[in-house]
Amino acid sequence: MVFVVRAQDVSTAGLHQPVNVNDAVVTGGVLRTQVLHDSLMMNTATGRMEKTPVVVDYLDVPVDKLGSKPEEAIEAAKVARRSAMRRASASSSLDYGDYYSGVAYYLYTFNYPSIDKHGNRIILSSLMAFPYFTESNWNDGYRFNNIVIGCHCTITSNKECPSLYPSGGFFQSDVNMMQYYASWGKGVRKDKDDPAYYNVLIMPDYEGYGVTKDRPHPYLYQELTARQVIDGVRYGIALFKHGRFTGKNESVSPQWAQSSDAFRYGKYFSVGASQGGSVAMAVQRFIEQNNLTEELPFKGSICADGPYDPVATLRYYMREATVSGHKAGELTMPVAIALIIKGMLDTNPLMMKYKPTDFFSQLFLDTGILTIIADKQYPSLEMTTDDVKAHLKSLSKNEKYKDMLTSDGRAKLEYVLTPRGWDYMTKLAEYKELPDYEEMNDLISALESNNLTKGWIPQNPVCLFHSLHDTVVPYDNCVSARDAFNNKVTFYLDDRSTNSDHIDACTDFMFSAVRTSPDIKFIRTLFNYGNNQYSPYNN
Repeated sequence: MVFVVRAQDVSTAGLHQPVNVNDAVVTGGVLRTQVLHDSLMMNTATGRMEKTPVVVDYLDVPVDKLGSKPEEAIEAAKVARRSAMRRASASSSLDYGDYYSGVAYYLYTFNYPSIDKHGNRIILSSLMAFPYFTESNWNDGYRFNNIVIGCHCTITSNKECPSLYPSGGFFQSDVNMMQYYASWGKGVRKDKDDPAYYNVLIMPDYEGYGVTKDRPHPYLYQELTARQVIDGVRYGIALFKHGRFTGKNESVSPQWAQSSDAFRYGKYFSVGASQGGSVAMAVQRFIEQNNLTEELPFKGSICADGPYDPVATLRYYMREATVSGHKAGELTMPVAIALIIKGMLDTNPLMMKYKPTDFFSQLFLDTGILTIIADKQYPSLEMTTDDVKAHLKSLSKNEKYKDMLTSDGRAKLEYVLTPRGWDYMTKLAEYKELPDYEEMNDLISALESNNLTKGWIPQNPVCLFHSLHDTVVPYDNCVSARDAFNNKVTFYLDDRSTNSDHIDACTDFMFSAVRTSPDIKFIRTLFNYGNNQYSPYNN
């Protein structure tokens, strides 16, 4: 049976016209300073405990309160914060000195126009970050280095989206960790020409989050999400260069933005983990296939544990995997398959005639999982992916769900799908002749139309990181991309830095307190910067 493999068509209307900066609106901003404190931590490279600067807090000053001298507002707030924190930890046995200031950067949110699946105009939201420079920094040769297209991971609650991060957010989330790309580094100032830092970061919410929280998120509709992200990048850069980010009495969108030497490298690259990994790759494909490399000089994509090949993921769910310990027919994160199929039902033309009951058992639907995904617009009801897993763990105690759910929140696919779906998946995994079930044929075709490993050859590097132990977005995705692109582009592959499953592996990709995290090493590899790089992969 032959399935559709080309990308879903997305309108390119307006894509090659200059954006009108007046169509985008800045909605808020803060100047963020990190508060650091020295702590003892194990250096995994040396095996010794070492004194390491650790971020213990953030100090945010709203830009409308900065006045004409941001330094004075920041210093006044820091004095009060330091005093309070020092009093709070006076009895701590890990007190290695005073709290001190780390890096500073602006965090802004803005709304911008894009298109939806029908090609209609839609307003989306985004986060933007860039380093806080002073005239002294600038005169010392500090510059904005690059433009980072940040692609966030799978979320199910609106409170996790990038544009809401300035008022909260989890420290080890990808939204937080990507802010380091716009800073001076983790705790200490990095070399001014380090391409991993001093960058402008643009991180859109994706449709279905932020200002569009009442709309369904087109999960894994790669072409559409890439177009929407790229629109965010184009409008974000226009706002930046036109000085539209302002404080109370002055423009803090750097007065240096219009200078001819504003950017040291001036390259664009995309980066993300989990869903963000696939979006980062989709962004590269969209830029290269739509002749946008002149406007957006693209350096490459950095992709971690992403679902580049959705059908390979489904096949994996149906078989044993020794390295990861995955059990055949098991879902480690059941919400993933709900998001995958719901995303196709909401967006793919092949799927519009079907209902959730054509694919999911009533038992699975009775858990309320699709309602949970849809209810992200109601703060009292929305759940994170961790909340969803906890919800399923609690339901496992109910006799009704004993066959489907395990005590640790996993689900058995045989009871999640309809009997026809289970029969089809069994044969698909075994590469046997498939039964002629129209709804399943169309589902696989819809997923294949969003397979990023087919239908293109990258012009620029694609960097891959993937855990061999990932049971949610399995390593098969990395293999599909590696085999499809091999010898066509410079590759960097690292699959040994983590032995964690999906969520922890994505954290390992971006977070390390005592060593260089893979994302930073990949950026340096892209730019052939310094010694802290990965070796080319070109088997």
